[in-house]
Amino acid sequence: MHRYIDILSKSDLFTGICTENIGKILEYFDAKVCHFEEGEYIFKSNHELNRIAVFIDGGARIINTDFLGNYTVLSELEKGGIFGEVHSLLPYDTPTVSVVALRPTTVIFIDVECVLTPIPEISDCQSQLRSNLMRIMAKKLLSHMRKLEHISRRSTRQKLLSYFTEQMNMHQSPAFDIPFTRQQLADYLAVDRSAMSSELSRMQNDGLIRYNLNHFELLAENECTT
Repeated sequence: MHRYIDILSKSDLFTGICTENIGKILEYFDAKVCHFEEGEYIFKSNHELNRIAVFIDGGARIINTDFLGNYTVLSELEKGGIFGEVHSLLPYDTPTVSVVALRPTTVIFIDVECVLTPIPEISDCQSQLRSNLMRIMAKKLLSHMRKLEHISRRSTRQKLLSYFTEQMNMHQSPAFDIPFTRQQLADYLAVDRSAMSSELSRMQNDGLIRYNLNHFELLAENECTT
């Protein structure tokens, strides 16, 4: 367990907490290390969740699956990312999403009691932990709101322009790389991949964008920001 402490110290969950106290938190709250292979479920929907998952290495995808087996990609988790912080605090609200490993992945599960049960010896650390959790949840809420803004647009072109405009603003440049493959981008925007690829080609022919693989450049800033 202790060999993971340096990695945990770089996680947003443990910002401002020294490595010695991270070790105490892991010990007090019986943290568990679990390893998952590519394609293996780290968490399945509609199961009770009472632990916070911190990703030590690898990566995973958060998906929502309907009864026909069709799934939508909600987001991805990388090294240092966390999952379950909201649902573990609401024990009667089981998650409707699943988490699937994208490659061999190591996760540390920490009992949610680490923020709910006062321990005098580490009270300052717990206070910092709660503050970190609030910031993490606020950032995720903002991310979800941005995605909702994109997918609420009526056409595929409008969804793409909304997403590209966000990326342009984030990078402060009309040229940027996106973190998605074509399929992942289609899943993120809740559109058909083939239809999206065709629309990208039309947008390039119309002089709106230029792209190669996951590198994009907006060529008509005024139209993209309307």
